[in-house]
Amino acid sequence: MSDPRLTVALSSDFLKALNKLPEKGRSKAASFVSKFRDNPRSTGLNYERIEGGKDPMIRSLRVDQDIRCIVRAPEEGDTYVLLWIDKHDDAYQWARRRTCHVNRVNGALQVVDVEAAETAVGDAIAAAVSDALANIPPQQKTTAQLLAANPSSLFGHCVDDQLMLLGVPEALLPAVRAVCSDESLSRLIEWLPKDCVDGLILLAEGRPIEAVIKELERQRPAHIDPNDVAAALETRESKAEFLVITDDDVLEAMLAAPLEQWRVFLHPSQSRLIERDWSGPVRVLGGAGTGKTVVAMHRARWLAQQLVQSETSGRVLFTTYTRNLATDIRSSLTKICSPEQLQRLDVIHLDGWVSTFLKGQGLPVRVFNESARKSCWDLAMAIADTSLGLERRFYEEEWKEVVLANGCRTQPEYLSARRVGRGTRLTRQNRAQIWPVFDAMRMELRQRGLWEPEEAKQAATDLIKGSGLDARYAAVVIDEAQDLDVLGFSLLRALVGEPHPNDLFIVGDPHQRIYGKPLVLSRCGIEIRGRSRKLRINYRTTEETRAWATAVLHGHDFDDLDGGLDPATDYRSLLHGDEPLIEAFDDPADEQRFLSTTLRQIQEEQGSLAGTCVTARTNAAVEKLNASLQREGFATRVINADESDDPSDPALRLATMHRVKGLEFDQVFLPGLDAAQMPLRHELEQRPDQLSRELFEQQERSLLHVAATRAKKRVVISYSGKPSPFIA
Repeated sequence: MSDPRLTVALSSDFLKALNKLPEKGRSKAASFVSKFRDNPRSTGLNYERIEGGKDPMIRSLRVDQDIRCIVRAPEEGDTYVLLWIDKHDDAYQWARRRTCHVNRVNGALQVVDVEAAETAVGDAIAAAVSDALANIPPQQKTTAQLLAANPSSLFGHCVDDQLMLLGVPEALLPAVRAVCSDESLSRLIEWLPKDCVDGLILLAEGRPIEAVIKELERQRPAHIDPNDVAAALETRESKAEFLVITDDDVLEAMLAAPLEQWRVFLHPSQSRLIERDWSGPVRVLGGAGTGKTVVAMHRARWLAQQLVQSETSGRVLFTTYTRNLATDIRSSLTKICSPEQLQRLDVIHLDGWVSTFLKGQGLPVRVFNESARKSCWDLAMAIADTSLGLERRFYEEEWKEVVLANGCRTQPEYLSARRVGRGTRLTRQNRAQIWPVFDAMRMELRQRGLWEPEEAKQAATDLIKGSGLDARYAAVVIDEAQDLDVLGFSLLRALVGEPHPNDLFIVGDPHQRIYGKPLVLSRCGIEIRGRSRKLRINYRTTEETRAWATAVLHGHDFDDLDGGLDPATDYRSLLHGDEPLIEAFDDPADEQRFLSTTLRQIQEEQGSLAGTCVTARTNAAVEKLNASLQREGFATRVINADESDDPSDPALRLATMHRVKGLEFDQVFLPGLDAAQMPLRHELEQRPDQLSRELFEQQERSLLHVAATRAKKRVVISYSGKPSPFIA
């Protein structure tokens, strides 16, 4: 039994290093950690100082003949922090470069690799100077060298204490002040504590320091003791990197098997969103890999726990746009929620909830299929006014984009509906001539017991509002909000009743919109003023992949779900790696050989292809790839819409570009990315006007952006023939 006066904490880096040890080494390490927690002062532990180390408090402990544990051990005091574990030489090399101190301004405990940070900034500055001199005539180089050797710091207008309040360690102030370009900032971010990255990104965008401190809600503690590590571990910033062990069972579970970091460690910008009573609806934006879904899941857990503690009968709905994402989220929630919390959570995609609800109300809702829809259109078009010269495709899109999107159930409602984005102009008389077709279409659907998804949501909203009953949910958490429509948000507003604290928590990224259209939340009865936040740190994708995938979207504006614009320039990745590889071939057979050869290399290097996904634009393309790869001896797993991925399966994954949304892999392959596949030519050619073609192209760009940013390490793109214009 450990001494209750002692505090033992594990860093997130320690757990990452522990999980990389071989199984035998992990077992020994787990036994060592348990004994250490029982008595870190045991004389048999044999603390050793790090020769040449930068921090005298960092020591080494022997786990076995080959493995060493690196710990911050005080000369006096009761708080010990396990920082790293590795093979002997690698552990000592790690320890020599690090310091572990309490930030004297914000009070957080911080581990810093000072040498690496200084090297990263120095390299970036040298590269910037070299680039600046390369394009200058020889006669001007003397002056140019003087100017280039003293570039302006991006953070020169900030005093030391302001930067430290944002999370910059004192030891890294010189390195941060040396940052003079976006490139040098990107290089430095990898070596900075996570809690200061948000602030530096905003400052580099030109925001005033006072505004950044206010937006990030940074407040200087009234008192900080730089020697009180136990107090430092209680700060929100420290909890993003350190876990204080208070329960032997929790420790045993964490040491027994590899643990996803998102289950334990939350960035301060994330935890400030989760563990908080909000006065009303909250909107959280964030680019790919910024942890939006992680925030949504932890928020749902927090809300469920509040209900458990208050012993009320309320429930929390966690919903998203697609069935497969709901399946994945349901699986992930079981990893962080207790049985009591799970009993308070309903996890289902929105259309699935609507269908279940309407059937429960006695409405004959049947599963839709394209054959039934086609039959209904065949009959409805029989009464179309041919004098207008409008093709069937126009009627189908007008029905979806205007009639259904605006909830038009009568001719007067259609006559006054907004037709934003529709290229074909219609007079009021034209609309009156068109309406009978839509009336007939709706009649045909009802006779078959069919409801368009938009109609079903509208009907559900009407039933809920007309019931006069209490709200069906205490709170709703919405993931992938950019793909929901106006009717969906109106329904969600109705599900939680009148506005109240903690009612709606909305997360999304308009840059990843692959289904819906821009909307304004306030027009759906959802007012988010004063409760809008943004996540800016990418934890999954390398900076090289992030930059490439963002460039795919260049030239297009993206909304912020409430009438404004959401720029993609203010987020960065903490990771670095290879640039996306793009390979061109004249013959499809050569492209297939390249794909097979590269996959075999990965299989040999990594032992399996479980972390690799081959994705394509259509189901037909996925089926073709699957057949060819199976013929070549690869074990494959096609990820379907109704199932979550199984990480234990060693097979190569295949999925459509739509299906990989919400998933992540080490490597992502995008073969066959030619001009016919992206944007999908036969779909593009059927669009009746320029505006609808532009909208479709933007959705296709977002789809490529989504697929590429599923990769944690490597993206490989290939094509034969003419390339997609998105990558040319």
